[in-house]
Amino acid sequence: MNRSMPVTVAAILTFLSSAFSVVFSIPVLARGAQAVSETNDTPPYFIMLLGLILGVLGIVAAWGLWRNQRWGKILTIAVIALGGLSALPGKIIAPATTLWIAATITVVIDILIIVLVLLPNRSPAAARA
Repeated sequence: MNRSMPVTVAAILTFLSSAFSVVFSIPVLARGAQAVSETNDTPPYFIMLLGLILGVLGIVAAWGLWRNQRWGKILTIAVIALGGLSALPGKIIAPATTLWIAATITVVIDILIIVLVLLPNRSPAAARA
């Protein structure tokens, strides 16, 4: 593989972020929309459902990124950008401090992943060419 170090780090971060999103979303979604709307300790049901979908797509994107596939880079950027945009309202109107902190961390990690994916390829194989 001619995968650069930034792309490797981006693939790992994408996988970890996406896996966390899936693991965190499933128990919350299992409680149902009514139970989620009655508490202040979780994002709205729609955001949790979106997090689950983007988490699964993110795991697929991380695999494509790990294999240094062009579609993996494109899917990673799209999924991570959507995830970051869905977390932005939490920075403004989060009802709990923990949700505000989680939204902030999510946005920062998502920006980092996109920057790492977009960095020029400086892998050792590219340097020899």
